[in-house]
Amino acid sequence: MLVNMNLTIFKNKSFLYYWISTWISSLGDSIFVIALTWLLVEETQSPSVVGTYLFILGASKIIFVLIGGVIVDRVDPKKLLIYSNLLRAGVIILALIALFVQNDAIWIFYLIGAVFGMVDSIAEPAGISFRTRIIGKEFYTQSMGLLMTAGNVSAVIGPMIGAGLVAVGSTSFAILVNACTFLLSSVLLVLVKEVNKEEEIKQEPMWQSVKAGFHYFLTTPVILTMAVFAFFANAAVGATFVSIPFLADELNFGVEGFGLMNTAIGVGSVAGAVLFSIFSIKNPKPYMTLLTCFLQGIFIMLVGFTGNLWLILILIGLMGLQETAVNVIAPSVNHTIIPPRIFGRVISVMILVMSGSVPIAQAAAGWVMEWTTPQNVFIYGGILEMAAALLTFSLPFIRNYGRDPAFLPNNKVTRPVKGEQSATGSCISRVINYRSKGEL
Repeated sequence: MLVNMNLTIFKNKSFLYYWISTWISSLGDSIFVIALTWLLVEETQSPSVVGTYLFILGASKIIFVLIGGVIVDRVDPKKLLIYSNLLRAGVIILALIALFVQNDAIWIFYLIGAVFGMVDSIAEPAGISFRTRIIGKEFYTQSMGLLMTAGNVSAVIGPMIGAGLVAVGSTSFAILVNACTFLLSSVLLVLVKEVNKEEEIKQEPMWQSVKAGFHYFLTTPVILTMAVFAFFANAAVGATFVSIPFLADELNFGVEGFGLMNTAIGVGSVAGAVLFSIFSIKNPKPYMTLLTCFLQGIFIMLVGFTGNLWLILILIGLMGLQETAVNVIAPSVNHTIIPPRIFGRVISVMILVMSGSVPIAQAAAGWVMEWTTPQNVFIYGGILEMAAALLTFSLPFIRNYGRDPAFLPNNKVTRPVKGEQSATGSCISRVINYRSKGEL
């Protein structure tokens, strides 16, 4: 049976500590986004400062992502997660002190963005790698479902809590609360015990480690093919999501309709996360990711053919549910094929490839909507995702991977790293968050 109800994971105290730790830090992040953005507005009254902060945050993460993957393969990911949280908390506290001393110290915001971007480039692959050390393979999808639930719920209630803290206290108080969430998250991580601890690996020069990640990525057909598919699938989804406010305006739904559409995405995402928290997929495979993306493409395309608000809300909610399904299934299948010894650096390469299409697609969607309607962006975006899924599924080594012995990891189709044995499994994910967080 591919899917079954299993609540055994809740008996795993280490995972529960890790889950709660992640939930607390995610909640803190949501509070921080609201508080910091409002603080920037209060202190500078300049949209360019906010934009520059976000640019520095993203740029520093991209610059250091390959190095971050190598570090994850060399250092205990548990320690990296703890130190990352402590560093974030320390930077926030020092920034608040600096702002208290010098009220107009704009450079502090840029420093926070640079440090957080660098830390994220290490913490995200570390979190992905560490998860497999505290649970068994049969809990990969279920654990992702629970983590997605934590992230989605935090994204919904975090901004409200952040706004409330700013209202009853101040923006500085709300940011200080975020620092406390990082400290509490670190304490909970200390309580986590690893059950699948990896053996120490031989150290090698940094450039050789990066080269090994690229080599495995380029010489493993399943990984490479699914990453290329993700490049196009992410482009389709990125273009359609950025088109939502213009769709609301085009159909005269107003800001209320736009708000309902965003709520529908959240509701669908939470529903999907809860579903995968209860039910687990024992052996996730590449075709499952492709099927999920194909269905999402159908829902995206159908949005372009209707002007009924309630039907659009249902379709967008289903898009959110499918997005969660992809973010649960795809990372889980990654773990079943990529050798743990080089997992961090391979994931880093994948992040670069799969997320590269998103800013291009979003910019292209904005340009296209200058001379066509948002509905057409949804129609063509849905067709692109469906076509990419069908084309990828047509390849035998993808379609039969994990089902036909001829396509198992120990055969020629996928080549494990010398000295490693890969588990029977799947493919690569599209990048989140995880599309926004690193491993989709």
